[in-house]
Amino acid sequence: MGGGSEPGAQTAGTPVASLGHLRVDGAKLVSECGGTVQLKGVSSMWLNWENDGYALSLPQLEFMRDEWNVSVIRAAMGVEVGGGYANGGKANMLQQVETMIENAVQVGVYIIVDFHTHHAEDYQDEAIEFFSDIAARYGHLPNVLFEPYNEPLDVSWQGVLRPYHEAVVSAIRSNDPDEHENVVILGTPNWDQDIGDVVGSMLEVANVMYAVHFYSCDHQGAFLSRAEAAHAQGVPIFVTEWGATAADGGLNGTPVCSTPADAWMRWAAQNSISWTAWKLDDCAYELDQNGVEDTSCFFKAKTPVNGPWTPDVLNGHAPYVISKLKE
Repeated sequence: MGGGSEPGAQTAGTPVASLGHLRVDGAKLVSECGGTVQLKGVSSMWLNWENDGYALSLPQLEFMRDEWNVSVIRAAMGVEVGGGYANGGKANMLQQVETMIENAVQVGVYIIVDFHTHHAEDYQDEAIEFFSDIAARYGHLPNVLFEPYNEPLDVSWQGVLRPYHEAVVSAIRSNDPDEHENVVILGTPNWDQDIGDVVGSMLEVANVMYAVHFYSCDHQGAFLSRAEAAHAQGVPIFVTEWGATAADGGLNGTPVCSTPADAWMRWAAQNSISWTAWKLDDCAYELDQNGVEDTSCFFKAKTPVNGPWTPDVLNGHAPYVISKLKE
């Protein structure tokens, strides 16, 4: 990492200083001392398209920790799309991920390093290269969690996703420089919705969890019931992306769906299910194209990167998400 705090040094009183190296115990995420943990935080926009720098701001990460109660941030690194890691943007993507990791260390929060693609099985070599490098350089840090596959499409868990995850997790473990195995969160079929497919077929390795994504306007009772059932059968779940919006992220400013989101949040709180909400962005492009920001964008267009992030600059589901962060 570049300048700043000594790598591995954690600010006293912060989430990481309090909880240490996380691990998985049964279906729970637990602290280094074994206490049950629920992390709550926010996800970046696709970093290859996030031109404003909200997720890269050190002072605003500290603000989110102190004012919003954020304990984790997700770095959504685009892969095969324009400017992504495997599409001409490798150096830029690495630099942004490195900046976010360094900021997380300085502020004392956790960070999910996300290989943000719907087609990771087509980029397994690149994923192994990327995660081998990140694990070798940052695997000693308690801050870092790995997410090797953002949202698989309609592909087989047993035939496609499990072998992919086994290969990438093996690369991570082979390059981790210390005795603490950082938590890895594995993508599941159909946009992280078919969590039941992993029941009875989880990886036979320690400290892995399984991703669920939901958008409450479209993913309600039946989907929540599937997640509840999988967790009750011992699947450790981490909701690495969600919104109180439509599944398209609230394109064209569709309404916030807080009542069904409340059901998800109650389940998450009752079962200490960790989560990161989508997305730390102002959707200026969407405003230009559609005349309104997406509902999942936290900020109104042109909100200053370094704030102040007062209530009047918040957009869409942001007030709802922040209220849940503070609970």
